[in-house]
Amino acid sequence: MQLSDSCVRNVLVFLNRSLETKKTVSFNDVMAAPECKKFPISDIGKALELLRKNGLVTAKSRFGCSELLEFTATGITEKGKEFLS
Repeated sequence: MQLSDSCVRNVLVFLNRSLETKKTVSFNDVMAAPECKKFPISDIGKALELLRKNGLVTAKSRFGCSELLEFTATGITEKGKEFLS
């Protein structure tokens, strides 16, 4: 998965919009988002971790059995905002 994938972009757009009104956004919030429901849960997890590892979002995550178990985003970085524009 790469930053240019549509799943990654949709997840980042959702996080950006949600964090304007909420302090945190969870993995469950992202999975329930209309723009993200069309993607497999495993892809959403990979997208979230890719965004975190590449410094586009500020978040805490926890893995188990090579899958994302928990994810809590607290902000979009300047790099993330530049990527969106």
